[in-house]
Amino acid sequence: MLWFAIACQMGLCTDRRPPPTAEPYMIVNDGGGQLISAEADRADLLAWGGRVEVRGFCRSACVIFTTLPNACVGPAATIGFHGSNVNKGPIGNQQMARYLRGAAKRKFLAEWQFIPPTEIHKITARRYAALDPQIKLCDN
Repeated sequence: MLWFAIACQMGLCTDRRPPPTAEPYMIVNDGGGQLISAEADRADLLAWGGRVEVRGFCRSACVIFTTLPNACVGPAATIGFHGSNVNKGPIGNQQMARYLRGAAKRKFLAEWQFIPPTEIHKITARRYAALDPQIKLCDN
């Protein structure tokens, strides 16, 4: 968590999401953005501990919110994956893979990480939950 704070102080977190003020915290139609900013936001939401709902579309860096223990994914949501445009050491695809589990992680490492950043592979929330049974689907 310390490295998120240092990175953000260095100006590397330029697309932060608003801090939680009410429960549930809604993430709706999120196209992703900088993974380092999403990691800092994820750490804040985890520490906050309130309910997080991911609805609509969730692509790229947004996907790391779906595996929060206090998050659920709307059953009508779509989840989108692609490879990183930065892949050096632990940054990029390896960084993203840390937040994935089960068959979703295996699919990302075997296939989805090779999709160019200008494209996106979309799956339904129900398909995503089948690949990672720890994913919680929200009530409608």
